[in-house]
Amino acid sequence: MIFNPIIGSNKYPYMKITMMNANAVVAGSNDTMSIADFQPAIWTSSSNSALKISLVSDNAIQFSPVFTYPIYGDSEQIYGYQDLVIHLAFDSVTFKPFVNVKYSAKLDEGRDDVEGRLLSFLPKDDVVLKDEAKWVDCFQKEQETYKLPPQDCLIDEYLLDGEAFAVYRTKVTDPSTKELHRRIQIFSLLFIEAASYIDQDDPNWEIFWLFSKDHKQCIGYVTTYKLWHYTGSASFDQPENIKYRARISQFIILPPYQGKGHGSHLYEALFSHWIKDDSVTEVTVEDPNENFDDLRDRKDLQRLYENRFFNQVAKDGEVSQEWIESNRMRYKIEKRQFNRLVEMIMMHNNSPQFRLQVKRRLYIKNYDSLIDMPESERKDALQKSFLLLADDYKRIVAKCKFSKRATESDNQNPCAKKIKG
Repeated sequence: MIFNPIIGSNKYPYMKITMMNANAVVAGSNDTMSIADFQPAIWTSSSNSALKISLVSDNAIQFSPVFTYPIYGDSEQIYGYQDLVIHLAFDSVTFKPFVNVKYSAKLDEGRDDVEGRLLSFLPKDDVVLKDEAKWVDCFQKEQETYKLPPQDCLIDEYLLDGEAFAVYRTKVTDPSTKELHRRIQIFSLLFIEAASYIDQDDPNWEIFWLFSKDHKQCIGYVTTYKLWHYTGSASFDQPENIKYRARISQFIILPPYQGKGHGSHLYEALFSHWIKDDSVTEVTVEDPNENFDDLRDRKDLQRLYENRFFNQVAKDGEVSQEWIESNRMRYKIEKRQFNRLVEMIMMHNNSPQFRLQVKRRLYIKNYDSLIDMPESERKDALQKSFLLLADDYKRIVAKCKFSKRATESDNQNPCAKKIKG
């Protein structure tokens, strides 16, 4: 949604938000109040609906969060206001934050501290409150000296609809990275379930940024962590041979830029970077949601196809775990994910062993719950699980385009969940 201009104001074209009257009618005043005015429902608002997020450039794109429970509690309800609107706006380049809370009435006592709770999740002394003119002046001055990360941080570039985009890798401890991340990190809480802020003083955190090179706008970002991987005493005694697992923690394409293929490009840039890094042994993902799982499956399958791996998977016989283990290390894909990819390839290749391969893995995975079942129930449970998983595999493979330069558009919906085999 594009904001309407401020009524009667053309002075600040960057901020086109319709503001409500700031004068509040306070319950308990001398105004005549009816019994209905004291009903709790009148004073209760959904925090997901009340919070309006904006990215501002020549126009302001407004959207709502998926989650607000980290800020306003598990019920995602705010008490004590009528017609509540919480404006949280960011300059689309510097992400300088602006907050303005509006309402038509508020209670004298017992109301939630709407503004205070939100400010506790934003960088201290960096937020502009209510003063739109001051905010615009601040981010315009910042834009004059704002720069993208240095060239030695660049890991990938691509063109999309005639516009140039670039992916950069920076340490979270870098001062300029810290400032931008402090401002933008609230998007993780608002769009990724169970997300939390990362430790900006831990040098093992790295952030991969996706920027529009032409407009310097941040399109999305990924927080990643390097986990030490013990591979034996010989490498442990030689620091230059220390190995790591790369873990994707938070992966987000900002809402105005979703559904255009940026997620696919960003994920592929990460993986290509880690494939070339000899210190990284495998890539893992922390609690992926449904749409990220789908994106990951499609891109991993595409990469294996382009490396002619489909032809290496046995079409008739069993695929052993020893063979899977030796091959997955080449592609730095974690064990469960690689097993699933091999199963999808077997299905795509019409392997007669596909059903047994899947059931064998599901049996081992769910052994503790299956072993006490009567044999007939155990077989029935495995068959049902197999059919559900096979349907899901068909859905994923149907979205893939197995050609050399195939690309997929990713439709990010960070809140959806599903059970994966």
